[in-house]
Amino acid sequence: MKVLVYQWNCYNQKDTVKALEENGCSITFLTLQPCNIEEDEEFTYAVADMLKTGSYGFLFSINFFPVLANACNGTKTPYVCWNCDSPLLAMYNNAVFYDTNFIFTFDRSNYEEFKNLGVKHIYHLPLAAGNFKDVLTHKNPSVYDVSFIGSLYEKNSFDNISSRLPDYLCGYFDGALYAQLQVSGGNIIEKLLTPGICRQIEEITDYRQSPDSFADIRTLFSTTVLGFKAASMQRNLCLNRLSVYLNKNLFNNRQCFLHLFTGSNADGLLLVKRHGKADYYKEMPVIFAKSLINLNMTIPNIKTGIPLRVWDILGCGGFLVTDLRIELMDYFTPGEDIVIFEDIEELEDKTGFYLSHDSLRCKIARNAYNKVQAGHTCQKRIETLLKIISKEL
Repeated sequence: MKVLVYQWNCYNQKDTVKALEENGCSITFLTLQPCNIEEDEEFTYAVADMLKTGSYGFLFSINFFPVLANACNGTKTPYVCWNCDSPLLAMYNNAVFYDTNFIFTFDRSNYEEFKNLGVKHIYHLPLAAGNFKDVLTHKNPSVYDVSFIGSLYEKNSFDNISSRLPDYLCGYFDGALYAQLQVSGGNIIEKLLTPGICRQIEEITDYRQSPDSFADIRTLFSTTVLGFKAASMQRNLCLNRLSVYLNKNLFNNRQCFLHLFTGSNADGLLLVKRHGKADYYKEMPVIFAKSLINLNMTIPNIKTGIPLRVWDILGCGGFLVTDLRIELMDYFTPGEDIVIFEDIEELEDKTGFYLSHDSLRCKIARNAYNKVQAGHTCQKRIETLLKIISKEL
């Protein structure tokens, strides 16, 4: 089957395309870029012309793009997408309701939301581990004690607008953010944005949307503003506390350190060993494999789903300590495949325990690796995706 794949800079596209090819798809890349992902008539017409002349079985993209949905709907071509972000604000667009769409999303709460809105072809499909075997041909001894790879979100919209907010709203949002930090495995920020608070936000902010967008101010503000600020606060707090804990104690009679790989400004993390941003394909897998413990801290915007970082850590044979998301329980057993923490004190205790118990830590990492390779690779996910759409087409 011929498949047109929209090409953009996303982490899991390379493995997804390879999995499509391994499942019998002949790939052509769409490299043309829209000026606006929600509305670009010139782009839509150009894609529609490609679809009319190319005899493609479907158009595929990582994440949902309204402009692609428009082109496919106009030519009656199936549009298949697999969302790796949640919530994806582009989904709050009237184009999401086309019968030609086949939308796969990794967060079950996101799936249920749009299913209830009346989206016909929407499915829950978790993300998957990438294929890094060519990078990990020879696993070297561990050189990092505890590692975290990711952004600190220090450049977030909340910090940009907080000085312009009334004192009352600043205090309210500070309280909401603090409350979010006390919650493990869930998102309460959106619920704290009452109708009255939302009206005040609308009066002092300017959120310009496409005419076809139906995202309300609560969704927009809780994700693009407060969600990233909460993630920034959580990551800085956890990394600071854990680095202090490691500095004060010995594990197996030796000093251990926390390593951070990021492109963010981390000057405030004084006891953290800071490194630059890790290349996703060349460096990240090696860091996961060579770390005694790998941390995951999930942005609150992801309500129930398992982020890509979790799958990649486990797929590289790394040992994972992660915060809670309810869907983890569908695939893994805490204490046997992964380790979950629900607050900072538990993060400290469990990190210290597993730094001191090498054989148990290695056993847990091996259990998770075997489980992921057996049923949670990108190849397996694309097999599932293709089976679902083959029944519908």
